[in-house]
Amino acid sequence: MSTALREHYADQLHAIDERMRAGFALWPWGHHDRMRALVERQVARKGKRLRSLFALLCAELLGGDLEKAQPLAAAVELYHAASLVLDDVQDNADFRGRDRAVHVSESVSNAINLACVVRSFAHHPLHCSDLTLIEKDGVRHQLDVMATLVPLGQSMDIGWHQGWYDFRSVPYEELIRLKTGAPFACVAAGAAVTGGQDEATRAAMERLGYRVGILYQLVDDHNDMFRTAGDGDGEDAPGRVPSDLVEGKFTRPIGLLCERLSADGRDDLAEQVVARLRDPGEDGPRWILDLMAAHSVASRSVREIHDRAVGIERDAAALSRVHGVATGRMPEFVRHLAAMADGGAHPFEVLPSRS
Repeated sequence: MSTALREHYADQLHAIDERMRAGFALWPWGHHDRMRALVERQVARKGKRLRSLFALLCAELLGGDLEKAQPLAAAVELYHAASLVLDDVQDNADFRGRDRAVHVSESVSNAINLACVVRSFAHHPLHCSDLTLIEKDGVRHQLDVMATLVPLGQSMDIGWHQGWYDFRSVPYEELIRLKTGAPFACVAAGAAVTGGQDEATRAAMERLGYRVGILYQLVDDHNDMFRTAGDGDGEDAPGRVPSDLVEGKFTRPIGLLCERLSADGRDDLAEQVVARLRDPGEDGPRWILDLMAAHSVASRSVREIHDRAVGIERDAAALSRVHGVATGRMPEFVRHLAAMADGGAHPFEVLPSRS
C-alpha cells in the first residue's frame, strides 16, 4: 500500500494480524510440532493485506467503528492464506512468490492438510471477538457465502484448463467475481453488518466489494502479461515470458485479444490463440505477445482498468453521501490500485513486522 495508507492504518492492521494468530493458543499442539511450524509460517507470510485494508476503508466509508471490522478482516485473511496453498496444488505451481510452494517443499498431503488447518482458524477471530451475537451471526453468514463462492470460481478456472470452455464461452468475469471478488465483497458487506446498516446498504457494499476485487484481478492480469515482458530490469526484463502464458491461463488480456480478433472477423485467429495458450510450443508465448502488441491490447487493458476505477469511486462517493460521511481514504486506495497498471511501483508494500 502507499506509505500514507500504511502509516494511517498501521495500528489497525497490526491488530488484525494479532487476531489472526490468537486462535493458535486455544489448541494443544503436542505431537504436531511440524504442522504448527507450517501453520505459523503460512500465517506469518506478509502479504499485501489488501482485504484487511479494504475492510477498514469500508467501515470508515459508512462512518462505523474500525475495530469492529477487525474480526472479519482477520477471518478472511486466514481463509485467503489457506486458499493460496490449495491454488498452488490445483495449478501445480512450483513457487508462491519467491518461495517454493508448500506441496513442493513438503508434500501434496501436507499442503492440503495445512490448508484445512489454516482455514479452520478463520472462525476463531469471530468467536473471540466482542461483537454481539447478532453481529457475529451476520458476519458468519458473509463468511459462509464467501467460502462457497471462492471454490466455485476456482472450479471455472480448473475447467478452463480441462477444456470446458472455448474463447466465446469462458465465463471469465464471473470466474474472477467469485474467486477474487468474493473475499472483498465479504468484508464490505460485513462492515455494513457491524455498522448496523440496513439490507439495502449491505447489498450496495457487497456490490462495491465485488467490483474492487474484479479491479484488483484485472490489474494483476495486466501486470503479469505486460510488465513481466516489459522494459524493466531483473524479473521484468524484456523477453521474459509472462507466467500466465507459461501456465496457459485465460486472463483478461487474452480475453481482450480474442474479443478484438472476433470483432475483426478473425475467429480463426482467436481459436489459434487459445490453441497456443493450451499447447504453446517453443514460440507460442512470443507469438501471442506480438499479436497483442499489434492490436494494442495493453492500452485497451489500461483503459478498462481506469474506467472501472472511476466507476468504483463514483459509487463509493454516492454511498458516503447517503450516510452523511466523507469517503475517507477509499478514493486513494482505488486510485493506487488502478495506477499499478500504468507502470507505477506496487503501492501495496509488505507491512513490516512489529514487536
